[in-house]
Parts: sequence; structure tokens; C-alpha cells
Amino acid sequence: MQNLPAFRNEPYTDFSAPANRRAMEEALAKVGAQFGQEYELLIGGERLKTGDLLRSLNPSNPSEIVGVHHRATAELARRAVESAYSYFPEWSATPAAERVELLLRAAAIIRRR
Repeated sequence: MQNLPAFRNEPYTDFSAPANRRAMEEALAKVGAQFGQEYELLIGGERLKTGDLLRSLNPSNPSEIVGVHHRATAELARRAVESAYSYFPEWSATPAAERVELLLRAAAIIRRR
């Protein structure tokens, strides 16, 4: 396993710096362009639409729809839990070093965004 640095919180970003402010504004515009998008359920690799929609609203501007999500039924929720549980043997056999690498790659993506 690779040698990890000691934990530390991410540093604050100085938004008074023009490059940082511009990057933040571009990111907000990109996310804003996705508002109102419809999201299907994803259960065991299968995408599902139930037709029972939940509109997620921007709490600071309730007239703005952030996303539209298909609601799961109790049966679909049960299937999702069972699907995740059935994957446990494979995930538990994944070496810790591979798991760490996946998390570090995810962290790098989050930092870039």
C-alpha cells in the first residue's frame, strides 16, 4: 500500500484571487446549466424510471428546481439493498491497496472539480 500523508483539512480557497473566483464562477455556471435534469434510479446496474417524481428544490430559491428524481417503491428499495449486499463478497475480496487507490482517485476528481 502506498504511503499516505497525515490527514489534514483541505485549505481554504482565496476567492479574492481572480483565477480562483473565475474558476468558482465557471463551476457554478456549469452546475446551474444542469438544473432541472431528470435522474433515474440505478439498481444493480439497471436504470429505472418509476414515473413517481420528486422535485428537488434549491432551498435558497424554492422556485428553482435543482433536479427531478424517480422515487423508489419499497420493493425497489429492497432490490437495491439486496443488489448491494450481493456485491459484498467481491468488494470484501478487493485488496485494501486497491480500495485506497479508488478513494484517492475519487478525491483527486473532487479536488479538480
